[in-house]
Amino acid sequence: MRKSILLLCGVLLVAAIGGCETAKRFMGTSIAHLETAREEAMTMSFDCSFADCFDSVLTLSRNEYMDDSLSGEEPFETFQKDRVRGYIVVMGIAGNIDTTEVGIFFIELPNGVRIEISSLSTAAKEKVAKAIFRELSLKFNRLP
Repeated sequence: MRKSILLLCGVLLVAAIGGCETAKRFMGTSIAHLETAREEAMTMSFDCSFADCFDSVLTLSRNEYMDDSLSGEEPFETFQKDRVRGYIVVMGIAGNIDTTEVGIFFIELPNGVRIEISSLSTAAKEKVAKAIFRELSLKFNRLP
């Protein structure tokens, strides 16, 4: 019985790492719902490199740099990040259920980066967007 459970866990882990959406949903790492919510994302574009924008957003996360004084907002925690696929998922937004997820997507443009912030929670999306857009506006020029 124990071997069966270990085998099942191993198969799920391999499937999740390999990109199987069903396994990712089972393990709680799917971002499909956040990608779908991008239709109603809050967006803003900045004159910065992908790496600079990505790293600047990570500085707002309390479990990345342990500095919650940067934006004046209650910090959030990074749940997932993937530089190759261009997204960060955060949780722990003040005033929301701890497990509310907000997706931050980075789209490279010819002259900068567009940031898209999506969530199934409008309140969480707005709080994260406000903190991120304010912080990035202090560091980089906004694009039209």
